[in-house]
Amino acid sequence: MFPSITNRSRIAVSMLLFFASMCMPLIAQNRQDQQGPAGLSSAFYGHYKGTLKIYKSANEVGMTATMEIIFGPPIPQNPTQSLPQIGSSTNEKVPESAEKRYPFIIKYDNDIRRYFLVVDKNNNLYIDENNGIHIDAAVFNNSLISEFSVLNSTIYSSYKFFGDSIQFTLTSQRGNAKSRNKDTLHIVPRINPVDGQITGYDPAVESFPIQSYQCASLIKQLNAAPSQGRIERLHYFPSALVTARNVDVWLPSDYDPNKKYGVIYMHDGQNLFDGNSTWNHQEWGIDESVAAYNAIAQFNQKHHGDSSSSGFPPKTEYIVVGIWNDGVNRHSNYFPQKVYESLTPKEKAAIMEAKRQNQSDVFHNPINSDDYLKFIVYELRPFINKTYNTYTDPEHTVIGGSSMGGLISMYAICEYPGVFGTAACFSTHWPGIFEMKNNPIPDAMVRYFKKNSPNPINHKILFTHGTEGLDALYGPTQKRIDQIMTKSGYRHSMIEPLKNSLPANWKTQIDQGLGHQESTWQKQFQENVGFLLTPTPAKKDIDVIGF
Repeated sequence: MFPSITNRSRIAVSMLLFFASMCMPLIAQNRQDQQGPAGLSSAFYGHYKGTLKIYKSANEVGMTATMEIIFGPPIPQNPTQSLPQIGSSTNEKVPESAEKRYPFIIKYDNDIRRYFLVVDKNNNLYIDENNGIHIDAAVFNNSLISEFSVLNSTIYSSYKFFGDSIQFTLTSQRGNAKSRNKDTLHIVPRINPVDGQITGYDPAVESFPIQSYQCASLIKQLNAAPSQGRIERLHYFPSALVTARNVDVWLPSDYDPNKKYGVIYMHDGQNLFDGNSTWNHQEWGIDESVAAYNAIAQFNQKHHGDSSSSGFPPKTEYIVVGIWNDGVNRHSNYFPQKVYESLTPKEKAAIMEAKRQNQSDVFHNPINSDDYLKFIVYELRPFINKTYNTYTDPEHTVIGGSSMGGLISMYAICEYPGVFGTAACFSTHWPGIFEMKNNPIPDAMVRYFKKNSPNPINHKILFTHGTEGLDALYGPTQKRIDQIMTKSGYRHSMIEPLKNSLPANWKTQIDQGLGHQESTWQKQFQENVGFLLTPTPAKKDIDVIGF
């Protein structure tokens, strides 16, 4: 990427970034009402993002990187408690006498590191790297000033808070400011007991070739602010299968950890709750729709007995897990992998070379939707079920999304029918790419669904699309999918059920004049929330408030 920088320099820069990340700034205005570590106001909790510039000389930038800092409220020390997540609005109190551990995350491009900022009972401040290394830290003059030596080189770093931004500098030139209690902050190295090596840096690097400095201006990012309930954000949820990504967990305002909730898993989680924080200022309004549904469920719980009974719908309240896409890999994550694998080598090659309407590449990396679904099923879902009090059966587990998110939701319920009982597929992008001429994908989608559609006895599926924009492409393939649904034994909502027959477990909704956008999906979700979330009852009962 930067040919003028040697390989040794890259390693050295990586080391500098590593050690700089140990020095989380904890500077704040002295507020007496709500304070974090070392007097840091809770107003500084949040997500900061900007560009890190690494200078080769005084006036020449050698390389740049995207830099992010995420700093959150202290977590409780009682392991039986549900941990408040970074950036959450939890009001959970940590005992004053206890050691306080503040989670924070440092990200450089795709390098994500998770640490804890710790204030011990004597009010000493240090960074816990979670591998035995503790880094001393101190606050001075609205800046965190750190000084440490690595392989005979001395590095100075500084972070300064300005309310909605952080100014970061890293240099080999000593500044005039000193920390409050110490001139030097130092790394306390730990020896790996297995191989006896020093943990924390690469001993093969002999020196740091810093000639000038590194700096970044990091701006505080907006979090979603739902009009109903609250969001607990899991920043860059780790995965061994796919790239780490944010996950927003929406909870009702009266969330009760002693009560069980159903779970809605939604793709493209950054677009669900707050139009002020989305790229196009549109949202799904999921919070309003689910909150209204939960209110009806609460009424029926109160007046019609235990929520586990299926006699009176709806009774189960829901939380929402919004899984962010990671940008360039969205198409690779969402394209049904087994559909792709069913194509000929020539077809595969053509698809991987496909372009968007603006001539940018559709796929930036190989298709890995099987790993993406494994991430949801085997990594994220166990965490959600452990952290929140949820039903774990398919009847109370919904998967949904729009466009490619609708396509991967269809794929999810086919691949994991024992996990997901309901799929909400809005504007399902049956073409897979953006070229229809000689496109083999729709036929492959139909073949896959015909072979793998879930059992209608215990599954429910919603399909929707409009008639404008991209949605105008979906009608022909959707009709073929509808035929498969009918032949498989699904009962469409437009067909009046006979007396004593089971109610509908499938709906295809076509909205004339609507296009491919969040406002369409907001309308469609609101209209179908009852259909999606209400378990199929054994009988109908008119003495129940419902949809």
